Amino acid sequence: MAKEKNILEKTFRHELTKEEAKEVMDFLMVEFGDNKDYHYNYYFDTCHGDLAKRNITLRQRTVVNDKDISYLLTLKIPALDDETFLEYNQRLSEREMRRLVYNNHLPDGEIKDLDSVHGGHVVKTKMIRVKRVYANYRDIDVFFDQVSHRGKNYYEVGVHIDSGPNVVTDEKVKLYKDLLNEFNHTFTPAERRSKKFH
Repeated sequence: MAKEKNILEKTFRHELTKEEAKEVMDFLMVEFGDNKDYHYNYYFDTCHGDLAKRNITLRQRTVVNDKDISYLLTLKIPALDDETFLEYNQRLSEREMRRLVYNNHLPDGEIKDLDSVHGGHVVKTKMIRVKRVYANYRDIDVFFDQVSHRGKNYYEVGVHIDSGPNVVTDEKVKLYKDLLNEFNHTFTPAERRSKKFH
């Protein structure tokens, strides 16, 4: 499959209780039942957990929505600061996805070729299911996630912002924090899922 464009991206996520998430979602007039957008996230690491130790994430995401099913392999490597990662993205076929998820077989492509990062052999460590809905707040698109892991649900509100030397991010970050302030929340970065869930 063709490789995706590599991007430098900041992701801001703030954890909420179920009640707090509903309050903000009501304000933006969205709810989780508005659309069918499920993410099945499979995380991989080396046998000795070397990626987690270096804050690197290797994830296969299966996205099921109203229109289709897609499969995306992503490698996130820390870049400038705690919230910025260089992302390598690669679209997979269903067969490539199944070989990876069920047999730990990395598909051919740029991510597999980066064996200096992952060593060439990885194992699946966990699966996390996410139901996502997007909402517009002034000049940004925020997302609400219901994260399910081992029978428990967690809630987050977040925003993805492209980063880089020629991209202005401060204004969009301020809008995101303004939304949280509307509900007396001070932005606190949610723990990365690759670390939080074991």
